Amino acid sequence: MLSTITAALSTAATLGYNVASAAHDVYEGYVLALLLQAASAESWAAELRDGSDNPTTDAIFRLGPGRLPSGNFTHVRLTKPGKVALEAHIGVKVRGVSTIAHEFDLLLMPASVAATCRRTNRDPSSGDIVAHAEAKYYGGNLSLPIGRAVAGLAVDCGMTTPFHLSGKSILVTNQNGSTVETLVQYYGVTFRFLIKPSNGLGLYHMVKRFRAMLVAAP
Repeated sequence: MLSTITAALSTAATLGYNVASAAHDVYEGYVLALLLQAASAESWAAELRDGSDNPTTDAIFRLGPGRLPSGNFTHVRLTKPGKVALEAHIGVKVRGVSTIAHEFDLLLMPASVAATCRRTNRDPSSGDIVAHAEAKYYGGNLSLPIGRAVAGLAVDCGMTTPFHLSGKSILVTNQNGSTVETLVQYYGVTFRFLIKPSNGLGLYHMVKRFRAMLVAAP
């Protein structure tokens, strides 16, 4: 996974992950790297930015839940002619409809909204989010409580869609979980399983879904 992250963040002189990093933290960076592969395939330009939104060569991502306006952590700015500039963040809190803040493992949001959050010291609201991914790295198949948590997040954050449609939320895991898949897909959350370097077919479908999310972005 580290080699995929390094390749996707090729401009980074410093990478905040190493062989001693917790696997679940590295997995979030790995899913971000797959998003960046999709962005490149769709002709988006990517640039690392620091907590003040200045260009940087340090790729230092959150290793736990945090607030977008707090800390000097790295995000990725994505730009493409004719599209709204976006920012990709790892591990930031987002306010749901209930006003409760939920941690999003990975999100895409308009850069202009992120700038306002930094300036006003507020968390983004769920309505600001263009795309969202939960990255779950486990040693065994996903248990039903994980599915319940993701479904609940989707409901509170207004990300549910009819079962036959693909929404802007996706659950990504290195394992299987058929019961979890049934539950989250009912609420319009895409489920991508066995996403790991050894599964080329799974990676193809993962990147394909991210590409569709980017095409749907404003």
